[in-house]
Amino acid sequence: MTARSAAFALLAFFVATFIFFCVAAPRFATASNMENLMSGFSFVAILAIGQSFPILLRGIDLSVGAIVALAGMIVFDLELIFHLPGWLILPIALVAATLAGALNGWLVVKLKLQPFIATLATLAAYRGLVYSISGRQLVPGLSTTPIRDPWITGLETYFDFGSLLGISDWVTLPWVPLSFFIMLVVLAAFHFLLGSTRFGRSLYTVGGNPEAARLAGIDTARVTLAGYAVSGFCAGLAAILLVARLTTATEALGTGMEMSAIAAAVIGGVSLSGGIGSVVGPVIGAFLLGTILIGLTLLGISQYVQQILTGAILVAAVGYDRILDLRRRRRLVANLAEETHA
Repeated sequence: MTARSAAFALLAFFVATFIFFCVAAPRFATASNMENLMSGFSFVAILAIGQSFPILLRGIDLSVGAIVALAGMIVFDLELIFHLPGWLILPIALVAATLAGALNGWLVVKLKLQPFIATLATLAAYRGLVYSISGRQLVPGLSTTPIRDPWITGLETYFDFGSLLGISDWVTLPWVPLSFFIMLVVLAAFHFLLGSTRFGRSLYTVGGNPEAARLAGIDTARVTLAGYAVSGFCAGLAAILLVARLTTATEALGTGMEMSAIAAAVIGGVSLSGGIGSVVGPVIGAFLLGTILIGLTLLGISQYVQQILTGAILVAAVGYDRILDLRRRRRLVANLAEETHA
């Protein structure tokens, strides 16, 4: 199955799931629910896009949830304690998150740590750093003080396309959050980066066969470092959107989001074997997860069952990825055998 056909199959499954919940849960197909889906899972889609880069490199980033918390607390502290303007806070938070991701890459490249171990260690370290710089702990009175800077809160803006198109009197369209458009911009940018640049080709080559990439003259260390930096950047952007939505940041922000990001990426066809996948599939995977979780909630399914189902979906996706990898290996062996006999 080609990457394009796999993406179409995933999209078809997403549409079928969406239609199922529209029928099974009458309140699912409402404008407000669509708004919740777009605003509540756009940041998950951004996280999944970022997570795709380490996975394409045969790695993984378990620290994205902790980086979300770190970037969110930086925004909180700089706005409520240091009173910096939002236009300055946002790039600082993004740079800090990108550097945190780059540190993960440095541990993998320079110290030769397994990505699982390296990012598991930084998950704990970054989460501890969040508590140490927490403005909620340093200045307890700020725990109930919302962030009001328009540069930050303005990211939670909604657009009424029904009124803009002049059809609001005949049909009720969901208001589209700005975060959804930001996600689309991120998707377009990284899709272009992977598909139409030298870096993208190098990243696929390193993920597919690191030794062949090295022999071809590709700086595998730099590519790996950049891949993890992209993951950190996306985590920082997701944190900013979350803080804009919540108007605050807590020490627990981002907890468990690494699982959602990995699940969305793997469901979206990014192979854990490296070198195969795109950023389109993870976005569909993120909204597929969102559709399932919201639909189950409306059907009255408990949150514990939803967590079990999310884990089951991830296991199924990993198992399917493993099956595809074995098929690719058998096909390669068969082709080599044919060439040898020829």
